[in-house]
Amino acid sequence: MPNINPYVSSFTIPKPLHVDELSFNGQSVTIHASAGNPAAKCPSCGHFSRRIHSVYQRTLADLPWCGVPVCLRLRVRKFFCDKPSCSQKIFAERLEEVARAYARCTDRQREALEWIALALGGEAGARLACELGLRVSPDTLLNRVRGISFADTEGVRVLGVDDFGFRKGNASGTILVDLERHEIVDLLQGHSTELIEQWLRQRPGVEVASRDRSHVCREGISKGAPEAMQVADRWHLLHNLFQVLEEFLLGKRTLLQKAAAPEEKATPEAASEEKDDDFTPGPMSPNRPRLWQARQQEKARKRHERLVEQWKNIRRLYLAGADLRDICRQLGISARTVYRYKDLQEPPLRPAYKRRASVLDPYVPYLLRRWNEGCHNGKRLHREIRERGYTHSEKICVTFIAELRRAEAAGKPPSSVPRARKGSVAGTSPTAKNVAALLMRREEKLNEEQKEYLQRLCASDAALADAHRLTQEFAKMVRNLEGEKLDGWLKEADASDAAVMQRFSAGLKKDLKAVKAGLTESWSTGPVEGFINKLKLLKRQGYGRANFDLLRARALAA
Repeated sequence: MPNINPYVSSFTIPKPLHVDELSFNGQSVTIHASAGNPAAKCPSCGHFSRRIHSVYQRTLADLPWCGVPVCLRLRVRKFFCDKPSCSQKIFAERLEEVARAYARCTDRQREALEWIALALGGEAGARLACELGLRVSPDTLLNRVRGISFADTEGVRVLGVDDFGFRKGNASGTILVDLERHEIVDLLQGHSTELIEQWLRQRPGVEVASRDRSHVCREGISKGAPEAMQVADRWHLLHNLFQVLEEFLLGKRTLLQKAAAPEEKATPEAASEEKDDDFTPGPMSPNRPRLWQARQQEKARKRHERLVEQWKNIRRLYLAGADLRDICRQLGISARTVYRYKDLQEPPLRPAYKRRASVLDPYVPYLLRRWNEGCHNGKRLHREIRERGYTHSEKICVTFIAELRRAEAAGKPPSSVPRARKGSVAGTSPTAKNVAALLMRREEKLNEEQKEYLQRLCASDAALADAHRLTQEFAKMVRNLEGEKLDGWLKEADASDAAVMQRFSAGLKKDLKAVKAGLTESWSTGPVEGFINKLKLLKRQGYGRANFDLLRARALAA
């Protein structure tokens, strides 16, 4: 027997084995080993036996050495079971710390492949395993993931419930997260009240359940764990408020436009600049081409005419009592469009042209100030803004100064230049979504121009003023966890002039206990949303092979 290094014998192979011989054929290493225990335990009755029946050879794949594949050739013995009552007369010795029965690889190689498969999936995992010296196919890695058994998690006290989509526009699944341990408890194939109820009944002990505002989660938790305290997620509460505000502001777009119009537009010169086809080139650009702009304006005009005609048809059918689905079917439009236009008392406004962002925008206020001071030299102004950090071409600055010069020659104010209005509330066409975001934003985060805009807007309509005040109060309750103030806020909302706040208050009352708990307790579905984002990563790593069993196994292992 060759002399074997004891360090190699104790470190490179499992302890129960004794190395007899090492060989290398240029491509792989072969280790000849055997078990050193004089006796073996019968797997049926547990009786130890020393009487050997025969010997056979078992071949196992092991972890590689420095990228070189390793093969274990084990000398395994068979023993007689001398216990009379045992039905198994002959048995092979078990290598419990080396490999499972009938396995073709060692336990440590199996665990390494499982972790590679769980972390990277089939294709990417096979590429990494090949680089490490583990010869395995993508299908084998996926089969190993399917073969992993996960113990059922017990003792879940705080549970987070939410839905996710297997594919965009496809059936939904349900994700359940332990919010105390920050780990996924289970994934369910489907999202229904019955599934959630059944899962909770099989695992009693849930004391707190955080969820969104959907009736599926609410009813499922109520039936499956009636004693658990339900907590409505705070982000979803603010999101629901934002949605009803946006719908409410769609009917106030005329007021939104008037509040955004600067005072100087009331002059005849400013009023004339709002027209699309009255542009007269200044003396500095008599031959300036405007054919492309005219074509774009004509396309915008025709598109707006189609929207107005669509609004008329929707209003006509809606006021006649037609069902919303019939309106969608008859006009060939989506339900979202019908909901958007059915309550509008006035035709939709034509959206204003939005100029693309420019590298000059941060320096426009300084250029306008210098222009009003009397400096009209483009090159000089370019040198000044270069000292302030501007690193781009001179042409952009000179072109802007030329636009200001043409506006002055035509008798128009500097604000008539589109780029001079870039970034300001007064110079843009505010949408319902933009204004809803302003109503919900913290007051300390508003700039002076936005504050003035909201003051003009609230002064023009009492319902808007009430909506702004109640929105700020509700957002403050959510951020500071002041659930004790909810009852007083609901009374103020019911007595306000804003019908939108009355409707939002009625929705909160249907789920009052969960909403009050959401404004009091610190639990939320934030960690659940994070795990849903991880699920999306796992699905994309699956290369179209992320079936539910694979996705569940990888998610639970993560």
